[in-house]
Amino acid sequence: MKRETKPAHLDSKEKNPMKIVVTTPTGHIGNKLANILLDRKSDVTLIARHPEKVKDLASRGAKVIAGEHSNPAVLEQAVHGADALFWLTPPDMTSHDPLGTARRMAEAAASVIRKHPDLHVVQLSSAGAFLPSGTGPIVGHHDTEEKFRAAGKNIVSLRPNEFMENVFFSLPSIIGQDSIFTSIPGSVKAPFIATQDIAEVAAEFLLRPINGHHVIDIVGPQEISLDEWGSIAGQAIGKQIRVVTIPGDQLKAAMTQVGMSPEMAALLVEMEEAYPKIQQLKGEQKRTGKVTFQQFARDVFAPGFKRAVQSAA
Repeated sequence: MKRETKPAHLDSKEKNPMKIVVTTPTGHIGNKLANILLDRKSDVTLIARHPEKVKDLASRGAKVIAGEHSNPAVLEQAVHGADALFWLTPPDMTSHDPLGTARRMAEAAASVIRKHPDLHVVQLSSAGAFLPSGTGPIVGHHDTEEKFRAAGKNIVSLRPNEFMENVFFSLPSIIGQDSIFTSIPGSVKAPFIATQDIAEVAAEFLLRPINGHHVIDIVGPQEISLDEWGSIAGQAIGKQIRVVTIPGDQLKAAMTQVGMSPEMAALLVEMEEAYPKIQQLKGEQKRTGKVTFQQFARDVFAPGFKRAVQSAA
């Protein structure tokens, strides 16, 4: 009689918890992911620049390594003996060389991944990362995907569509002018995705890793236009929010006025100009989130808006 065998990672998972390293544990996705993994009894190690900001996760059993995950020595310490790594390259809004910064981080991580051939890596990439140029900061994700695939055997690149949480970037203009300014026409639709859903997909591939190189598209449960986005967000806070389309040069000037580097502002304008191309799904699999924008606006945006107003008072 033939005996059925299970994949090695499932056997080890049944005996011992998965050892998983999470970068950016104070961010929208990293924090949610760390909590999900702890809920599922994983052995979690966090790389945190400010360990005091992850005391809640440490109190739940997460190990914390202080430092920058762009530092190869710090990353090497964290992944030694680990089963899996969640990697996220955070955007640097004040960098005068944003793509160079992303490239250097990818190179540092790849140098460590290369030393750990059995490590399973889940990399947060972006919709549009199949394009090598012309997509602003997304080019950095394309470059990271390429470097990671060259360095490691088991790489899953997650390509989520635009985050629902990006509405928070417009808080100053919403508070001051009841408006969201963009260079994208308000009628353009996209399957916006909540970071909670992205974290759930990341957990899926960290806890039940697959061998080889894979690309996973992540979309929200509905396509809504920017005009609808503004209307729904406005209803949640009792305001009428206008989505105002302005030329790219005006948008760039507005972003630099609030502290963004001219180089990053130019890249974001380029990304908005490439918006239709970015929406194409090129991954081999797709995951669809559960959180609607109505739910997000009520449960996440409205409380965040209230806190911002109170802080500004």
